Amino acid sequence: ALPPLKEDLRIAGPIEADLWITTTGSDADLVVKVIDEFPADTNETKPAGTGSMAGYQMMVRGEIMRAKFRDSFEKPKPIVPGQPTRVRFELNDVLHTFRKGHRLLVRVQSYWFPIADRNPNVFMDIPKAKDSDFVPATISVLTGGRHASQIRVGTLAP
Repeated sequence: ALPPLKEDLRIAGPIEADLWITTTGSDADLVVKVIDEFPADTNETKPAGTGSMAGYQMMVRGEIMRAKFRDSFEKPKPIVPGQPTRVRFELNDVLHTFRKGHRLLVRVQSYWFPIADRNPNVFMDIPKAKDSDFVPATISVLTGGRHASQIRVGTLAP
């Protein structure tokens, strides 16, 4: 998470997730969320005065990508366990202003159940998966060097 903003920040346009990962499995789901976190000391209230917005994390955009479809939806391919693998995808366009004092958070997670079905972390036809096909996997998002992950937004403006 970035520190609280010193001035308003407007983001506009497409959001591209350009992630490099390693995993112990042969498939993985990647969920990217862009979040507007309200300050802990805000006086803002929820609609109809139903409570405080202090510390509230409002999802601005979110999208999921099943890594086996990273190059093609027609020809899925497995991940080689332990090998840096690039997974790129777009989130829906955005037009949002993060207000002064708010924080911009980017969260990357590996599941979004029940929004999306569970991934067994194994390259297979998931609708045919049995309970025994689901195995734990360690998924790492790489952040440095030539395999640095990035989130890019079409336009940044104050």
